[in-house]
Amino acid sequence: MTAHQAADDFIFGEKPSNSSERLPPHAKMKLAAMREAKDDSRALQQMVSGKLQDLRERREQVELEVSRLQRSFDGTDGAAMPFSKKPLEAAKAKLAKLDEERARLREQDQARTAVWNAHGLLISRIENYLAELPQGSVIRAASFKAPKRTDKLLASIEAIRSTIATLKADRRDILMAPQPSSQALAFAKEWVAQKAEAGRPRLFGILDGGSSNIDFPAPRLHVEATVAVNGGQQHGVARGYAAGAVDAVALQCWMNPDAVLAALERDIAEIAEDARALDPATRAFKDDEVSKQILDAEREEEALIELALADNLAVTRRADADVRAILGLAGDLPEER
Repeated sequence: MTAHQAADDFIFGEKPSNSSERLPPHAKMKLAAMREAKDDSRALQQMVSGKLQDLRERREQVELEVSRLQRSFDGTDGAAMPFSKKPLEAAKAKLAKLDEERARLREQDQARTAVWNAHGLLISRIENYLAELPQGSVIRAASFKAPKRTDKLLASIEAIRSTIATLKADRRDILMAPQPSSQALAFAKEWVAQKAEAGRPRLFGILDGGSSNIDFPAPRLHVEATVAVNGGQQHGVARGYAAGAVDAVALQCWMNPDAVLAALERDIAEIAEDARALDPATRAFKDDEVSKQILDAEREEEALIELALADNLAVTRRADADVRAILGLAGDLPEER
């Protein structure tokens, strides 16, 4: 163990088959507990599913009994039989109760299936994240100050989730902010120069007397077509090149680059939003800052969830919760993609 490597660190070399072996002790235990919770939720779902199947079978029997009694009561040729309606009414009442119970169990089955699926998807995300970490990555436990216990844990969780949503919206604004017009103008200038060079005619032939023509570049066109073969029984794809044409835009850029660039500058100025534009360096800085704030908020959320679960409160983790926050891993690990 090197001086900079703590006892809880794990350095990737050969990837273990069990992803939990890559984790610090606390994270390893937590993932194991989450897997147990998934198994427990599956057992609960299967229990309800079994009850539902048993009820279906009982309902089928009662439904058959209702049909039998109805036929006996109706008789034949529409003539009513002189039987009491009480057995039929009792069977119908029993069927109605079974229908109510079936609706209740179906709702319960859907809810427990959703919980089981949520556990499974979250664990799959965690395992995929760990499996995709680059070799040589060091997994360390994060240093984080846990929030104080409150008597309103669920409200605190909702509050921090609102904060997370706001921060994520801020991050989207940062990532989607336009480029400054100065960058667009620089790109346009380089683009016009490249196009002008591509449209420049070849003049050496007439200067050295070997040609009586001025050749403008006309790049060949790549052609791809579906063809029928074997009398139309089969189809294939034919690929090749066809004679091209002079690029009119490239020709304009060569003939009058200043006019083309001026037109581009005019249109860029019309649509530019420099008031909210971000250059690459500023964008990267702001994104890094808000990303750290989001991760800190998600760590607080996870700590509150742990307290709520310890108090047997009904709470589930968000489907997009950061794996590093869930397992308490250091923020120098890459963000999940």
